Amino acid sequence: MNPYAAPGTVSTGIEDDVAAAVPTPLVRVSGGVFALAGGVVGLTGVQTLMFTMRGPIAVAPYALIGVALPHLVLGVMVFRARAWAALVSIGGCFLLSLVSGAWLVVAIGHLLFSLYALLAPVASVVALVFAFVGLGPCQRASAARARLKAQGMDLGI
Repeated sequence: MNPYAAPGTVSTGIEDDVAAAVPTPLVRVSGGVFALAGGVVGLTGVQTLMFTMRGPIAVAPYALIGVALPHLVLGVMVFRARAWAALVSIGGCFLLSLVSGAWLVVAIGHLLFSLYALLAPVASVVALVFAFVGLGPCQRASAARARLKAQGMDLGI
């Protein structure tokens, strides 16, 4: 049912597809949380660059930044209700959770306390939950856009 239709009118399938192609607020929140988690993990890496580290652990800040940057872009794509981005975000959030959790254990083990390092695993797990929640609406919106494109209507959203 098209929420934008006038009362008492009969809607066509195209109108319903146009209404379904618009990202829902849940999808937008999911994309925002996903980008926020990537930002927090990236800031953890940037903050860790201030410390002098030797040995194999010296790669950790660069790994945190390298893992976090693609998540900012994926967050924007999830915000736009792209089904492929929602699927990739599930794996990405899992990876983000593992990397940030491992860094938290290593950092606390070396007596390096950071607010970003404490918040990064929590933000990553919350983003993982939102990635699962936003997957269905993203798939419905992508399917509606595909149906409209097959009929010659490319909305550009």
